[in-house]
Amino acid sequence: MAAQSTCSLKIAVVGGPQYDRLYERLALFEQETGYSVEIVFKGPHPELNDYLAATFAPSGSSNSHPELDLVSTHIKYAPSQAHFLQELDEKMVTGEERAAFLPAALEASKIQGRLMQLPRMVDSRVLFYRDDVFERLGLHPPTSWKDLLHCASTIHKANVPTTTGPTSNPMQGYVFPGKLSGLFGTFYELAMMEMRHDEALFDKKDNPVFEEVVVAEVLRYMRKLVTSGAVPQDIEGYYFDDVSALFAEGKVAMVADWPSFYKEMKRALKHQPEARIKVMQYPVGANGKRSAYSGMHSFAIPKSCRYPEQALQLLKFLVRDDQQWIEASESGSFPTKNAVLRRLVEETEAKRRDAGARDDDATLDSERLRCLEATVQHDMAMFPHLITYPELEDALYLMIQDAMMGRVTPEEAAQSMRMRAMQSAQQ
Repeated sequence: MAAQSTCSLKIAVVGGPQYDRLYERLALFEQETGYSVEIVFKGPHPELNDYLAATFAPSGSSNSHPELDLVSTHIKYAPSQAHFLQELDEKMVTGEERAAFLPAALEASKIQGRLMQLPRMVDSRVLFYRDDVFERLGLHPPTSWKDLLHCASTIHKANVPTTTGPTSNPMQGYVFPGKLSGLFGTFYELAMMEMRHDEALFDKKDNPVFEEVVVAEVLRYMRKLVTSGAVPQDIEGYYFDDVSALFAEGKVAMVADWPSFYKEMKRALKHQPEARIKVMQYPVGANGKRSAYSGMHSFAIPKSCRYPEQALQLLKFLVRDDQQWIEASESGSFPTKNAVLRRLVEETEAKRRDAGARDDDATLDSERLRCLEATVQHDMAMFPHLITYPELEDALYLMIQDAMMGRVTPEEAAQSMRMRAMQSAQQ
């Protein structure tokens, strides 16, 4: 026990209201094991990625001896971090432990066939909309992205008043993140629903291709969202938290949002008794398919970990069933463990049956989970396992932003994006 008490694990994690609840459980881990845990960094993923890149810089730099024992990562960022992450072989994570995860979640956590992380939660977007606003304007829920453009611009032109804030500004129709990874993800899912064959953006080996005809068509659509008034004119200033807040505050009628924002959104909406919220799977694109920007948050152990055995205990603790249940039931996240998902479905459906069809809250919970299950099973737009992906995303979102805001033409941006993508393929 004396050896245990001297073990202090240092970790770097993604932060935010939708994630921080889990870290409150670290006290339980300390109580169960006798180890201590210090969070040395907590912040949004872009800042976390920068911190990890600096911490695990090449040998010879000022940070050549990092003292981190566990890190938050993400399946789209982990391939670029694989050089400092430890493989979780079957001695560390047994076959029985692996079988407890959703097969798709575990498979997505592998890099070149090797398990490098354990998945915390599935992130996949579904569409929330204000049914009361749609009914008032005689609109039907959008079945295609062309329909969504029409609905959003109609709502904007109708000058529907909002009920929050110091002034009664007209409600916006739709909103999405207009910068950073959120903007690229929105472009990516739209492109997946536009392209006629599976290799229009990345080939079978995950090398970037970025066919200009597909890219330009998506950029034209995104530009039209702005020029038609379907989205806020200052959309390039919004990120994930801002987008969620706009819908929760009654300032926008439609939003594609993540599971972990759900419970906070519902709490905020209770201050707007007139708001009647419904949820649906994504509309289909030009190719008749749905494609929802998706990923998975995860935890991993660096190769330079000072306390490998204790860090592995912490890793398994953070994705344990009781932790996943707290995140799913209190934040709304979509679990990666089979048993937790089964329990979530059973309890959600039992609540709906007990409440009856007139309980909008229980019905929304049930419909949201149904939409999420269908999306995770069939419609996830997963990013390729590309080492240079983060740098590519950082470069391309600026070009997407310029086209969306009219600073360059869609054709000009598409050409620049293809050239930059080809450079990435040669690295």
